[in-house]
Amino acid sequence: MKKSVVLKSMVTITLLALLATPLFAANTSSGNIKLIGAWPLEAKMEAGYTLKIPMLAGESPLFSGNNLKVKGLLGLSPVGASLGVDAVLTPIAVLELTLGGALGTGWDFDPMSLSGVLMSTGGDIGTPLTGDPLGGVYYKGRAGAALQFDTGVIFPGDWTSVLLRTYHEIMYQGYTGAKSGEAWEFENQGAKVNGFNYKGEYVIGYKLPVKLNMVALQLETFSNNLFGDVDHPFKYDISVIGNVEFFDGLNLTVIVQGTNLTKKDESKEVYVDEPLHFKRVGVILNYSF
Repeated sequence: MKKSVVLKSMVTITLLALLATPLFAANTSSGNIKLIGAWPLEAKMEAGYTLKIPMLAGESPLFSGNNLKVKGLLGLSPVGASLGVDAVLTPIAVLELTLGGALGTGWDFDPMSLSGVLMSTGGDIGTPLTGDPLGGVYYKGRAGAALQFDTGVIFPGDWTSVLLRTYHEIMYQGYTGAKSGEAWEFENQGAKVNGFNYKGEYVIGYKLPVKLNMVALQLETFSNNLFGDVDHPFKYDISVIGNVEFFDGLNLTVIVQGTNLTKKDESKEVYVDEPLHFKRVGVILNYSF
């Protein structure tokens, strides 16, 4: 019952923020389209819309850019579709607070024997999963906070911008077709049960005044079923990131990723498999307008 109340509260607050946006002046909006590909084979298209609302702004550099961003995101892949809404509040330049939610569903892609949604045959994580096309709805409610800093603010110049950012998120994820304790998987994310999960990100980047305008190193950490009777080993991905700006609004991001995780074929259980090894190479073509 408590989990349901928390999830409903997150979604309600996010929707209220969206409905309240016409009450604010000096709003700006933007959109973007992303084409995402990776090897081993993954493909997805995302379309986003962001409304930026000045809020809690002051005169000092730390508060002059304060705002609330309301973001909508539509995702489509060969095996699934999702719709999400986030509200991101910047109460001070170095802090972002996020509330959001998402819904999705999946289907089978027979030519490549892929499934957007898999369900357990009746057990916990570790039991075999089978396709459950359009059998239910994936849902997620999340709350997160980010601390960020750009040295270019203190040391102005073309070559002085080092970006530091850390983001931490607690989310409740579930699938309507699964009972309590039953395993499922959505869009190749690994087997889960309905419950609370955690994700952390740590990024250090360097901005360059050339076409290759950003290089970065990112560490992501994960913990699933936070309050379940399970162990929580240190699970992580490490990514080397480069971004090329072709012209204003069009960027290509290349990501080379390693991990200490491996996923079993039948159960989709994700487990720690030391040492660090190759996971995938990803590319993201993003057009902003």
